[in-house]
Amino acid sequence: MTDALDADRWAQTGAAIRARRQALALTLVETAELSGLSQPFLSQVENGRARPSMESLYRIATALTTTPQALFGGATTALGTSLARALDGAVPTIATDGESLRRLLLPGDAPFHVVELVGLATQFLEPWEHDGFEALYVLHGPVDVQVGQEVSTLATGDFLSYPANLPHRYRSPAGAQARVLLIETQYGGGQQGVHSS
Repeated sequence: MTDALDADRWAQTGAAIRARRQALALTLVETAELSGLSQPFLSQVENGRARPSMESLYRIATALTTTPQALFGGATTALGTSLARALDGAVPTIATDGESLRRLLLPGDAPFHVVELVGLATQFLEPWEHDGFEALYVLHGPVDVQVGQEVSTLATGDFLSYPANLPHRYRSPAGAQARVLLIETQYGGGQQGVHSS
């Protein structure tokens, strides 16, 4: 991905964050309080001058009752046809230091998201939880998945689904070689469209 394309995608993400915040009638200060991030940092993110880590993007999305994939992906073509080729530079990606590369195969305002996680941390990071339902299919394992207090070790070809409101996180001894297909849907209270969480 070129630097210009990467900068453009982060600028679009910042605009999506601002639009979502304004639609919820939240100020930057209120969003900062809800996310635990600073107001100046959020302002820089909204204006495309700062790239949040995946953890920060998750905190922002949670404060705005949505998911990082919805914020990063922007609008989709509703229920129209969507094609993502393996080497297509137009597929939105989230690349942050020390975390998985996320290829957003079906992001944005689609009724569900499909994300390819390329590489996983070798140690568990902070758990995530949000409204909705998730399913994981391991493309290259092994992958350890913790849902609540239970840890399952999945091999290549294994599948696991769970309510996303349970704390969940992933790791793999394969590190950068690990690959997972994540399917995520949102539902629940406070919905705006079909994908709010």
